[in-house]
Amino acid sequence: MSPAPSGAAVRSRWFRVLRGGLRRGTGTRGLPVAPELPATAVQLRGLQVRFGSVTALEGVDLDVTRGQVVGVLGRRGAGTSTTLAAVAGLLTPTAGTVRVFGHDPVARPDVVHRLVAVLPEGAAPFPRLTVHEHLQLWASVHAAPLPVDEVLALAGLTAVAGRRTAGLLTEETQRLLLALAFVGGTPLVVLDEPADRFTPAARAAAEVLVRHRVAAGGSVLLACADAARAAGLCDRVAVLRRGRLLAVASPAHLVERYAPDGGAAVLVGDPAEASALSSAAPGATFQRCPGGTLVEVPGCDPDRLADLLRGLTSVRDVRHHEGSLADALRRATADRRAHARPEGGSPRPDGGPPRPEDPS
Repeated sequence: MSPAPSGAAVRSRWFRVLRGGLRRGTGTRGLPVAPELPATAVQLRGLQVRFGSVTALEGVDLDVTRGQVVGVLGRRGAGTSTTLAAVAGLLTPTAGTVRVFGHDPVARPDVVHRLVAVLPEGAAPFPRLTVHEHLQLWASVHAAPLPVDEVLALAGLTAVAGRRTAGLLTEETQRLLLALAFVGGTPLVVLDEPADRFTPAARAAAEVLVRHRVAAGGSVLLACADAARAAGLCDRVAVLRRGRLLAVASPAHLVERYAPDGGAAVLVGDPAEASALSSAAPGATFQRCPGGTLVEVPGCDPDRLADLLRGLTSVRDVRHHEGSLADALRRATADRRAHARPEGGSPRPDGGPPRPEDPS
């Protein structure tokens, strides 16, 4: 996706949406009430988005039905934020169609902006307004907003309601931005989790707000960096790799498909040994971390793992685990296409020449 907009740019975009509602003086009044809306909240067909010569999304098909939480997951650069931006009408697709409750968000932004609340990556509040004033402002342009005091309590912001946002802690600012996305009571909420992730307090607030919205019949589409949290929150997960949709299924089905047999996480201190292990174990993935290289060995019984580790002198830790959504995501999105890199394969943990991988 193109570089994330600055806080000022996002505030300006939000203000234009708010100003449009205030000018009309009706907010979302005059639109169908929730029971009259289509059963499909979001429908993507053949969605393609290009930025110059870069293809961010290619042929993405996805449905979000009312009352569902759908997560869009993938590695950095997979196209998760671009998908959400297309749904919110923040960019024009190169090809394909986007429908939000049956409306094109680019052709009918006046309608879609009243049906969808968005928390874009890089969002920032107005520094001189208080927390309570923010929520009052956002609520004032919607036909059926949630009670401000209720949203303050759900987000854990009651104690700082009278404080200007310039003096908030990071976790309080994150909780305020989440609260703004939900206070309007819109039938669809689109959340793009920050690249640096939410603080624990913000994560807890997000889960409370999401469950509250879905219990009332709303839908949530989110890009989440935490697979474990997505597993507990999402009804379905769409997995993207390099802009293409790999699978859409429940977290349990994704684990059954990609990581049914669990695996072992092996921390190796010597980069050369980490490279040797990742090459010897079919489907292994790796990532550098403090203390060495963490090699994820999928579906390996203890005897086979012992054989793989025999002769390695820098193994610092071995942890066996059952399959998880994080495992499934890591294995599904691992780049096994040798032609995807000009060098002829994926990089090695020791920084040496890339090794070829099996075609996916």
